[in-house]
Amino acid sequence: MSFLKKHAEILYSYVIGIVSLFMGIIILINLPLIEKLNGKGKVELHIHNVWDFFNAFFSEIIRVVSNYIGNFPIISAIVIILFGLLVIGLGWTLYRTTQYDYDISIFFLVVGILYFLITLVLMTQVYSFFAILFIFPFIIHIGYIVYKDELYTHNRKYHYLWIIFSYGIVYLLTQLVLYSRIESDEILTIDILSINVFFLIMWLLGQMSIWNFLFLRRALPLTKQELGEEEPELSRTSKDSMSNQTKIHWKNIQDRTTESTRKTRRSVDMEKIRNKKDKFVKKWKDIIDIQEDDVPNWMKKPKWLKTVYVELFCGAFLLFFTLIEFNNRNSLFVSGDWEISQTQYVIEWITLLLLMLIMIAYILTTLTNYLRNKFYYIQLFMISILFFKLLTEFANIMVHGLLLSIFITPLLFLMLIAVTVAFVIKLRERKQE
Repeated sequence: MSFLKKHAEILYSYVIGIVSLFMGIIILINLPLIEKLNGKGKVELHIHNVWDFFNAFFSEIIRVVSNYIGNFPIISAIVIILFGLLVIGLGWTLYRTTQYDYDISIFFLVVGILYFLITLVLMTQVYSFFAILFIFPFIIHIGYIVYKDELYTHNRKYHYLWIIFSYGIVYLLTQLVLYSRIESDEILTIDILSINVFFLIMWLLGQMSIWNFLFLRRALPLTKQELGEEEPELSRTSKDSMSNQTKIHWKNIQDRTTESTRKTRRSVDMEKIRNKKDKFVKKWKDIIDIQEDDVPNWMKKPKWLKTVYVELFCGAFLLFFTLIEFNNRNSLFVSGDWEISQTQYVIEWITLLLLMLIMIAYILTTLTNYLRNKFYYIQLFMISILFFKLLTEFANIMVHGLLLSIFITPLLFLMLIAVTVAFVIKLRERKQE
C-alpha cells in the first residue's frame, strides 16, 4: 500500500496510457464494424457463449463511439494510440525526474477536463439530452477535489453526501431514460452493462488525471521558506529540482487562486446562514416537543438493541434475497447455452454478482466500523450505492414494469425498506473521532 501511495501519480499515468492503447487497438480491430455502422448499418449479435458475449460488449461501445469517428476511424485509432504512448512516456518521466512536474501537471488538468467533456458528449448518444444532467455531479465532485484542503474537515461527511446525492439522483433519472429507450428498441439490453461500464472507465480516467494534476501542484514548493533549501513534505524534488523562476511563477498563480477563494467566502455570510438554520430547527423542535414519558413502553427501543444490529440485519436481509435471485440465473449463465433473446439474464447475473460483492463489503465495513472504528466512509459509500441502485430498480418497475427488473416487485419493495432503514441510520450516525 505504501508503494501505491508513494508512486500513485506514476501508476495513474501508466493506467491512463494503457487503457488508451487498448481502446485504440480495439478500434483498429473493429474497422469493418465501424465502416458498417457509419453506413447506418446495425450490429448483428449472435451470442452463444462467453466469447460472443465479450465481443457483443465491445460492439455496443464501438457503436456509440462510431458516431464521432466513423469518417476517420484509422486516424482516430492512431491518435488514441499515440496519446496512450505519450502518457506512458510522461509516467516514465515522472519516475525519473521532477524537472517537468509543473508542465506535466497542466497537461493532466487539460486531459482530465477533456475526459469529462468527451464522456458527456458520448453520453448524449445513450441518455439523449438528459446526459447534460451529469454536469452537476461532475462540477461538485471536481470542486471538492480541488478545494478539499480549504474545506472544513469536520463537515467531511456532508461534503461526501453532496457528491453521493448528486450522482445518485442523476443516475436515477438517466437510467429511467435508458430503460425507456431500451423498451422502445432504440438501444439493446446489453447496453445497460457495456455502456455504463464504458462511461465508468472514462470517468475514472478523468478522476486519475485530475488527481495527478492536484498532486503535482501540491507537491511543488509554495512558500518562501520552501523556495529556499528546505524540502516540503510533499516535494518530489529528491532527484532533480525545478528552477526558482518556475516555482515563483506557480506561487503567484496559487496566491491569486487562494485570494479569489477567500473573497468568495467572505461574500457569503456563513454565520447568518447557520443562525437561520439553528432557528429553523429550534422552531420545529419546540412544535414537536415529545418527551420520553409521552412514548408508550411498547414503542420504546429496547436497551439491548443497537443500531449496528439493525444495520447488520438489513445487510444480511439484502444479501440473502440477492443470493436467491443470483442462484436462479446461475445455472443458465454457467451452462453457456443462451441466445440473444436471453442476454437479459446474463446482464442480470453480472448485476446481481456486483450487488452481492457490495453487500458483503457493506456488512464487513459495518463490523469493522463498530469494532475498530475504521472504514466509516467506505461503509457510507457502500450503503449509498445499494440505496440508489434499489431505488432506481423500484422506479423502473413503477414506470416501465417488470420487463427489465432483476427483482420481483414485492421482494424489491421489502429490500428497498431494508436498505432505506440502513441508509437513514448511516445518515444520522456521527463519525467517532
